[in-house]
Amino acid sequence: MSAVPATIPRRSAGRYGLPEAVRSEWTKFLGLRSTRWTLLAFPLAAIGFAILIGSLTGSHYAHLSAAGKAEWDPTNNLLAALIPGYIALPVLGVLMMSSEYSSGLIRSTLAAVPRRPSVLAAKAIVFAAVAFAVCVAMSFAVFFAGQSVMGSAPRATLGQPGVVRALVLSAGFLVLMGLFGLGLGAILRRSAAAVAAYAGVALVLPFILQGLPGRAGRFGPLLLLGNSAAAVKVQPGFLSPWAAFGVMAIYAVVGLAVGGFLFQTRDS
Repeated sequence: MSAVPATIPRRSAGRYGLPEAVRSEWTKFLGLRSTRWTLLAFPLAAIGFAILIGSLTGSHYAHLSAAGKAEWDPTNNLLAALIPGYIALPVLGVLMMSSEYSSGLIRSTLAAVPRRPSVLAAKAIVFAAVAFAVCVAMSFAVFFAGQSVMGSAPRATLGQPGVVRALVLSAGFLVLMGLFGLGLGAILRRSAAAVAAYAGVALVLPFILQGLPGRAGRFGPLLLLGNSAAAVKVQPGFLSPWAAFGVMAIYAVVGLAVGGFLFQTRDS
């Protein structure tokens, strides 16, 4: 990963603030090769998955039972094409923080912006802004691309209740997953360890929770997204879309809060 030097002009330390930190993080984030590759690969993979999913589910619709046809939710089916983002965006969030430690750039960053909370806040703002723009575009892109190859199966429209909500919440949910990754990067400071921790929370934790009473498995990030936030027709027993989004927001806030505390108290 290439390091991009901080670009904040030198000023007295007491006058550095969030706007200067945001400008610096914007330059660094968009200058990283990992960012460019992710912003290129994620859309290509998502649209490819959408076409594949739309074609397969559309051809399978005629063979569904009456109950299956009643529960038909093409929006939710197609939003599964965002699967690459489940990994790509959290990893990008991790790298936004951990790469500064691996490259040694963190010392330059803190020399330019001594207020550490401003540094982490700026990273979160820049990441959220870029990721949300990309994810919203991709949610609508997979929706239209997938439906274009669904054959005679019933389609959804943006005017139907819950469709736009599912598209936008799915985008926002992926952003929260990425911010959670950013928090893990601040906590662990090493890319491999933070990515492994994210994989444990996102992929392993749900299986552990499923063994607990009270359907605790539904609080795992991927189930929150796939069965609630991205669903137009939420199945019984799962959280409402907004409740699921709120739970993922708690994941992100806790990750950033712990990461911010450690970032503030530990040596660089």
